[in-house]
Amino acid sequence: MNIHDYKAACEEAFEIVRNSITPIRTGNLAYNALGYRWEGNTFHMWVDEAIAPYMVYTNEVWTSPRWKGRKNPNEGWWQEACEFVAHWISHRLHGEEKFLHSSAKGEST
Repeated sequence: MNIHDYKAACEEAFEIVRNSITPIRTGNLAYNALGYRWEGNTFHMWVDEAIAPYMVYTNEVWTSPRWKGRKNPNEGWWQEACEFVAHWISHRLHGEEKFLHSSAKGEST
């Protein structure tokens, strides 16, 4: 593996997330609010909630009476997207997936 392969795998994963995992109704979330950047060799992927302030509602359990007990069809999509990116990179680079777990204080361990 070289850095070019790593960056290509990250960017490929991002495009798959954008086109296959991110909820698309109007396209704003997927095509305007979802983004990535590089800081050195570190890949950052995010959703800009200033552009899509409703993002949290696309990801969480629906509890409001407004939904009349219906399940959110997109529930957990962000976690799915992050897990997919890790899996894709690992698969493309023939690596091993390792996940950090959160402690009771919300810190990564």
